[in-house]
Amino acid sequence: MLKIMQNLTSKISLLLVGAILVVVNLIGVNWFGRLDLTDDQVFTLAPSSVSLVQKLKDPVTVKVYFTDNLPAPYSANRRLLRDKLNEYRAYGGQKFQYQFHSPDNEKDKKVANEAGVPPVQVQVMENDALQIKNAYMGLTISYGGKKEVLPVIQDLSNLEYDLSTAIRKLSSENLPKIGFLTGHGEPNPDDVMRFWKQGLDKSYTTLQVQVDSTGQLSEKPDVLMVVAPTSPLPEAAINALDDFIMQGGKVGFFLNRINASIQTGVANPFESGLENLFEKYGIGLQPNLVQDRQSAPISAQNGPFTMQIPYTFLPIVTKFNAHPVTEGVREMLLPFVSTIDLGKKGKGIQATPLLFSSANSSVQKNVFNIQPDPNATSNPVLTGGPYVLAAAYEGRFLSAVIAGKIGKPTRLLAVGDGDFMNEGIVGQPPDGSLIFAMNTIDWLLQDQTLASIRSKQLAPRPLNQVSDGAKGAIKWFAILVPALLVAGFGLFRWRMRKNIRYDSTP
Repeated sequence: MLKIMQNLTSKISLLLVGAILVVVNLIGVNWFGRLDLTDDQVFTLAPSSVSLVQKLKDPVTVKVYFTDNLPAPYSANRRLLRDKLNEYRAYGGQKFQYQFHSPDNEKDKKVANEAGVPPVQVQVMENDALQIKNAYMGLTISYGGKKEVLPVIQDLSNLEYDLSTAIRKLSSENLPKIGFLTGHGEPNPDDVMRFWKQGLDKSYTTLQVQVDSTGQLSEKPDVLMVVAPTSPLPEAAINALDDFIMQGGKVGFFLNRINASIQTGVANPFESGLENLFEKYGIGLQPNLVQDRQSAPISAQNGPFTMQIPYTFLPIVTKFNAHPVTEGVREMLLPFVSTIDLGKKGKGIQATPLLFSSANSSVQKNVFNIQPDPNATSNPVLTGGPYVLAAAYEGRFLSAVIAGKIGKPTRLLAVGDGDFMNEGIVGQPPDGSLIFAMNTIDWLLQDQTLASIRSKQLAPRPLNQVSDGAKGAIKWFAILVPALLVAGFGLFRWRMRKNIRYDSTP
């Protein structure tokens, strides 16, 4: 009898386990979850991506062209790409579909090439020899008869941003227009701001804006960018800008208040013609230069040798105010940057500081000495900081042209440097600078859809700056404490074994 009961209990247990597994599988079909322990939730879809695919009106089809049996790390890229697409499908349902293709024969390769996915060369180990092999690692996204192509999938940290940006662009009926003011020596975005321009072209329509013969802007973009003019804006341009802002136009000002050159070692104040405009709006961009101990070095010739020397006029910014514009920004380089005085903001205007110099910073004004010094110390004594280097403004601004006129509610942003995105000056801008520039557009547009995705990064984070005394303390702590712990543990074990021997002695 007891044996029969035991068999019955075993069968019931098996049935219960089977029922539980069935229920878990049914739940898994209709519910999706993931435990992501990364700070930026890099491996989890952002809420904006989830909302994007859930609101699709027509189906999105992703065709992946990815060669099979590639070695690491490409095999891992394929697996992670499939996982990411599974997440999109889990939230998008029937409105999001994907297919994987492996172009192994000439016919399939031709299909991939015609789709816009070219082969790329990868290094593989075959027959104990390193060989170069052509492989396909791209995809296409189709929606409503339109198509976007991601020709190579290698940087997985940007995968969600690239996918969501492409889907958003395809599913949007009208893309916002981003205009760059030209005609006053401003840099051409197509020539020296290509990284920024390429990022903008993924989500927006970019165009160049001039002041026409009637004294009006040739285009009325959703956001206007005024970037580093090198000649003063005439009265007609000032009037057109003021009218644009009074009508609720949103503008980002990236300006050099001081013209400075490392090559000549000369720096002089520059008046862009916007000074009266800023005075009325309460934007206190100051004619000074920030020196910061936390800065990038420059190369200098010392006889036949090239050496890196400290140069405090190239501040590296790591101090940010919590704001949508600074979301995900960890480091920026601002060459020859000027400060912004928030005390000059107008009545009823909300002014928010965004970027700060470090505490070990000071300013030069009136007379400027920017000559590189080969004998400069890496720890100069600089006091007075931190200083505000960029600020966001919201409200109804007082017209600089029509006395007493108050404009419609709008947003403005000012940065005391116009060169931080200029590749001719800084080379390839740091990731933080590009994120800041793109976030600026989103904030001015009052559209934060992509900011939370853009801020996801797998890049290493810089350590916080500490004093020399703290560095010394940390160094000796790291050297001495582990050794003392090992020695203490050894002494404790020795005493324990000695006591055991004494206790066991007859």
